[in-house]
Amino acid sequence: MKINTFVATGAAILTSMRPVFGHNYLSHPAAYWTQGYASNGYGSTIDGTIFGEVDGSKYGYGPEGTVNLIKEKLATEGGGSLPAFITKNQKLYSSQTDPYCGLTSYKESQRSKLPATALEVTSFPHAGPCAFYCDDTLVVYEDNCQEKYPGIPALIPYDKAKCVNANRLTYYWIAVHDAQWQVYVDCVWLEGGSGIGSPPSATRGGSAGVKTLNNTSSSYVNKSPRASLPPMSEVGNESWAEPTTSSPESKKCNRRQ
Repeated sequence: MKINTFVATGAAILTSMRPVFGHNYLSHPAAYWTQGYASNGYGSTIDGTIFGEVDGSKYGYGPEGTVNLIKEKLATEGGGSLPAFITKNQKLYSSQTDPYCGLTSYKESQRSKLPATALEVTSFPHAGPCAFYCDDTLVVYEDNCQEKYPGIPALIPYDKAKCVNANRLTYYWIAVHDAQWQVYVDCVWLEGGSGIGSPPSATRGGSAGVKTLNNTSSSYVNKSPRASLPPMSEVGNESWAEPTTSSPESKKCNRRQ
């Protein structure tokens, strides 16, 4: 009886725990989430063989080898920046994913204040590069944010002066532990700014074709008014499609949380 009670109690505790550390999201400053609450699920994926198979003898094995491969190829074959690489090559998880802001959205009344010295992410449970931009200014970039910021939550020191008068902060992270790399992009509109503005100009480092995972045709998706998005001549010939509203889906651990 005691054993059964212990097992039942343990199961109840595990069931009630939030899966905070399965993936991650930018927690400070806080974003406005399309679904109404914070999500640590990824919004898109990139084929892990996009640069070819990892040569373990040259780059190392496992996620570390993948990190080293991206480090070498990003500037020459990846569009020159993390935003450009993501925007060009990502496959959106669903029509509810914004190609420039993932699972976050613009809402003028939901602006956030920048922290004084460090940005905060829930954690980096997997290896992979990350970047933070204030408008067009690169504020932080690391080749492997799991190694650089191992804390829970992960605190990322930054130079706040680079964000003076910025309208929005954009966060990028690619987790490379799986055959399909998981892409996380969060946008936060900042106090003192006005309007939706534009994605970092770094997103236009290459042709920004965006595909949905369950749709063979290329298409952009858009959940909110975007008065200042890059003109279509800069990002390809794909058309925009307004997604339908749907309730949050149940998510499998090996997909999204």
